[in-house]
Amino acid sequence: MLVAMGVLGFGVGSFSAAMPGVILAVTPKSETSSAMSFNYVVRSVGYSLGSAIGGLVLATGTDTGHLFPNDHAYTTAALVGIAAMAVTALTATALARQRPPEINPTAATASVPSQGRSSR
Repeated sequence: MLVAMGVLGFGVGSFSAAMPGVILAVTPKSETSSAMSFNYVVRSVGYSLGSAIGGLVLATGTDTGHLFPNDHAYTTAALVGIAAMAVTALTATALARQRPPEINPTAATASVPSQGRSSR
């Protein structure tokens, strides 16, 4: 259980640390603060929603008079999490395929001759 928690913690931490770099790489400089704020809000809402759904599933699996949920509730909570992850992965894949190919701005500006400058 400790190893699983460590692996999951490392994965979530790595994802959270890498996401700002990915966002900044594809966001215009004039919109970086808005993009980072939106990322933070979406992450916070996602964590809260996931915690609430997991708590709801575990609460419904707790029998009257018992302190902890039964084993079936933990299995159901895990399956709900797996289903949410699968829907998210499929949605991200579908959206990534619809995106037009990126143009490298450095290469595009390097191939354009400078205009308005004359050599004397």
